[in-house]
Amino acid sequence: MSTALLQLSWLTETWVTWLPDIVLRHLTPLSLIVLGYLVEKQYVSRPAIFANAVAVNAHVYEAVRPHTMLEVYANLGLVMAALAIYSYESGSSLREEYYGLAQLYSSWAVAGVVFVL
Repeated sequence: MSTALLQLSWLTETWVTWLPDIVLRHLTPLSLIVLGYLVEKQYVSRPAIFANAVAVNAHVYEAVRPHTMLEVYANLGLVMAALAIYSYESGSSLREEYYGLAQLYSSWAVAGVVFVL
């Protein structure tokens, strides 16, 4: 009986600890990037653009010394968010160029930018 339990000891271990340290340290942002990409690779909703841009700005507000490019990204995000929520609420559609640029504010892009900068 004890031999059978020893062979199943891998079931009681924490599997995530088998990952390399570099992956463990960045598991949360990497998970957000992968999941966000899979969910939003073809379409990003306007409410999601708004929420993601607000999240970036909240991060910049809390950062001690945010990177200059992150500040520019956050500021552009506020413009994108305002357009997104206005057009969503008014029931109007935006130009195709807007939606192309909006990919920069998909959840995977936001997580990636915050992670890198």
